[in-house]
Amino acid sequence: MTADDEMFRWAQRCISGEITPNMRMVVLRIEERRVTFRYYLDIEPNSFLLERAEIIALNFDCGLSTNLDALDIELIHTVEPLGKLEYFDGSLFRRWENDQGTTEPDE
Repeated sequence: MTADDEMFRWAQRCISGEITPNMRMVVLRIEERRVTFRYYLDIEPNSFLLERAEIIALNFDCGLSTNLDALDIELIHTVEPLGKLEYFDGSLFRRWENDQGTTEPDE
């Protein structure tokens, strides 16, 4: 299995409705039959965010025509600028942030 356009479109459909305000960016890695969803957060991971990530992973797995060897979820709290974070094979979601790394409008 490769990280092709069809796989990315499927992953993007799976995140629909599950993104929270604390998710800064969601990236995807596909290596053979191992898939990793990584969530960059603006707070420490909690059970609510883990549940959202698990729902996305379950939706993704259920829609595949082949079985995976592993489906990993990583929740990472970071204040690093989004442009400096690892994108894996690509970004599924990236929120807008100002130069200070917040979503407050610039004045």
